[in-house]
Amino acid sequence: MEKSGDDTERHFVQAQQSFGVHLLRQARQQAMEPTPETEGQHPDTRLAAAANDAFGRLLEYIAALPEAKQAEALPMVAYGMILEHLRLSAWTPRLWQRS
Repeated sequence: MEKSGDDTERHFVQAQQSFGVHLLRQARQQAMEPTPETEGQHPDTRLAAAANDAFGRLLEYIAALPEAKQAEALPMVAYGMILEHLRLSAWTPRLWQRS
C-alpha cells in the first residue's frame, strides 16, 4: 500500500516540474515572437509581457491546486523552470566563446 502512495507523490512531483518546464518554454516562445502590441518596441517589452503572462499562469495553476498542496507545488514548479532555463542556457552559444 505504501508503494502506491510513493507512486502518487512521485507523479505529483513530476507533474509540477513538467508544468514549470512547459511554462518556461511557452514564455520563451512568446518572448521571441513579436505581437502587434510589441511590434517595433524594445525587446525587453516582449520579455516583460511574456514574464507577466507566465507569472499569471503560474498563480492560476497554484491557486487551482488543493490548499494543502499549494506550498509543496510552488518550489517544484520553480525547480522545473530552473532546470529548463539551465538546459536552454547550456544549448545557447555564448558570444564570449566565439572570440
